[in-house]
Amino acid sequence: MPVSRRSFLKSGATAALAAGLVFQAAPLAFGQSGATPGATVPVPFEAQQSPLFYFKRETFQPYVGGKFLVSAGRSTVEMTLKEVRDLTPSAATNRAMKASSQTDAFALIFSSSGKLTDLTTIYNVEHAALGKFSLFLKGNDDADNARVYIYEAVFNHVR
Repeated sequence: MPVSRRSFLKSGATAALAAGLVFQAAPLAFGQSGATPGATVPVPFEAQQSPLFYFKRETFQPYVGGKFLVSAGRSTVEMTLKEVRDLTPSAATNRAMKASSQTDAFALIFSSSGKLTDLTTIYNVEHAALGKFSLFLKGNDDADNARVYIYEAVFNHVR
């Protein structure tokens, strides 16, 4: 089907105008307008009442090698905290992302001989010293040992 030059130019100009409107509106669409770079958003009061709000990497460091009971519904699995991994961005990354806030990021790596249910990703965790709290855990099967299951929880606190 032949396309006339006029209709080709008209559709191209319309597409360019539409793209300009979309890209101009992109900061609004993604909630970026009016935000001051580096400004922090106030934390809701309900979130401040959760123990997770106060958990830092130093909270978990003494419990590496310790046992945690993780449950979802009737299923309960005993896990061992294997590692507290530092995920704080490097100085070069912070320079590249100059508008971002400083964060304290870390991951908890758990291992278990039992597999958690796949029906949820938010599990109830219980520890003798830390008490009861909920964590979003992502499972990673250990390729070296099919009888060991690895789970990870990531924390990212704005300083």
